[in-house]
Amino acid sequence: MKTIFKPRLSAANVSPRLLELATSGNLDAQAALGEIYFNDGRKENYAASYHWNGQAARQGDAASQARLAAIYHKGIGVEPDQQEALRWLRSAARKGHHGARQVIDRRNQDDGGPEQNTASASLCAALDPRERREGPVERKPAESLSNQALERVEDEQRETGRR
Repeated sequence: MKTIFKPRLSAANVSPRLLELATSGNLDAQAALGEIYFNDGRKENYAASYHWNGQAARQGDAASQARLAAIYHKGIGVEPDQQEALRWLRSAARKGHHGARQVIDRRNQDDGGPEQNTASASLCAALDPRERREGPVERKPAESLSNQALERVEDEQRETGRR
């Protein structure tokens, strides 16, 4: 029987160029780093996950907003704060994040209002890929995510240069 090995998404593979772009304020790079550190799951990367997801979330990235909601909800490297989790969850849902919309809809259906139901299992399942139950999660190596973010930035720079 053939075993397929997929490398674990790890912050150890983050490219210095991606860090440079994220530090300079590039949204795609910040969102990519937020995803990398969030999915890494190691305590030593909680602060980086919170930082980069927060940077991208404040710039309006829906996936980063959803991850930030999960961070606050579960208290990943921060004190749990359900109000802050709900605020970011609503923001992600308004931007069209599918998982956030599902959680908000489920909360509204369960108890007639978003304020009354904690829906903690729903939030975790919809926003944290490590806790989804619908099947295996495809994890991309951090190098691949870094390369994708770098390619997006380079494409944007080329497009801007043509105008």
